[in-house]
Amino acid sequence: LLYNDFCSIRNHLSESGNGGEFQYFCQPLVDILGVLASPDVEKASLTSILEAYLSFSSSRWINRPLLDQSNQLAQSYGAQLTQSLPPVALALLFSTILLEQKVVLSSSRRGLLTAASHAIIELIRPLKWQHLFVPLVPLSMIDDLVHYPAPFILGIPEDEKSCADVLDSLPPDVTLVNLDFGRVILAPDFGNNGSTQPIQEPEEEAINTEKSVTAALRDQVVLLAEALGGIFGTTIHPESWCCDSAVDRRLSRLKESQFIQGNAHLRGQADFVSISNICKIFLTELLLGIPSCCLWLEEKGAGGPNGRNETAIVFDEDRFFHLKNLRAEGLFSQLFSSYDLTQRTSTLTLSLDHFDLILESFLRTQCLSTYICSRDKCSMLYW
Repeated sequence: LLYNDFCSIRNHLSESGNGGEFQYFCQPLVDILGVLASPDVEKASLTSILEAYLSFSSSRWINRPLLDQSNQLAQSYGAQLTQSLPPVALALLFSTILLEQKVVLSSSRRGLLTAASHAIIELIRPLKWQHLFVPLVPLSMIDDLVHYPAPFILGIPEDEKSCADVLDSLPPDVTLVNLDFGRVILAPDFGNNGSTQPIQEPEEEAINTEKSVTAALRDQVVLLAEALGGIFGTTIHPESWCCDSAVDRRLSRLKESQFIQGNAHLRGQADFVSISNICKIFLTELLLGIPSCCLWLEEKGAGGPNGRNETAIVFDEDRFFHLKNLRAEGLFSQLFSSYDLTQRTSTLTLSLDHFDLILESFLRTQCLSTYICSRDKCSMLYW
């Protein structure tokens, strides 16, 4: 197969009259064969070259639906993310992405940067990341992109000296995620990108108020990460997170651990699926009641009876906060007694007493605006 590929490229270049380009193709092949001549590296080098050809017929991707391939790839990426970050750090990254902050992922492994960047996007579904997304930033663009004025997710390799210098001097509104050390360094000016309401006060008082709001928002994000990370930890690592509990929760994972014992990657995929389910329940609770807070307005166009109607959606924030208070206090009744989603998600409700700034910041995210605009008119109040 390798010989056929080489011959097909050679024949194509010969027929097109680009004989001069053929020498540029042959030189790398000559270098590869020269490396293979060394007995120390011959086996490893030859295996790495031929592995893609030899394993093609037995690949797990062959003859599988595209949806299965996409889910398998997402789980494979997620396994690398869960194995790189502990539960609380992962919850902190999830909260930061959910509020659309500026995030830089750093690692000396470029494949891990790509995997982690795509995996964290999967955790916020059904919301969609609407801003700059570069899993592996080219070296020539690093200085420009880290000062980008809008939210972003950037993957920067730290094994390059120029990259290391940039990582040591990031802007104060950028959160750094070090995947090699498994830690998340929250931005000192977290949330100071226009996500909170502007304050009409004298300059000095406005600056002090802005700093206090930023500090309060950071505290709430850390509190949320600790709570959500605790749920992550007790789900995927019950042997360590529940070691002081009177109830042994390790039995629930005994059968699963026996099945995936000895395969760390399968364990990582199972952990990512569990974390994805928790994030899905959390986002379901967070988005609960959103359509009932939306008012769909239509105004007939000026172009006659066939003119296009002007459409606008008005969001009632006071009603949204009122609903979240009712959910947090448990003052709600189920529509169907057999429908247990309300009971399952109510434990992950954000109350205004502890997370008011998080809720306010979330209401101003682009992903929520896109989610609302994607809803059908019949799901909202209509006028």
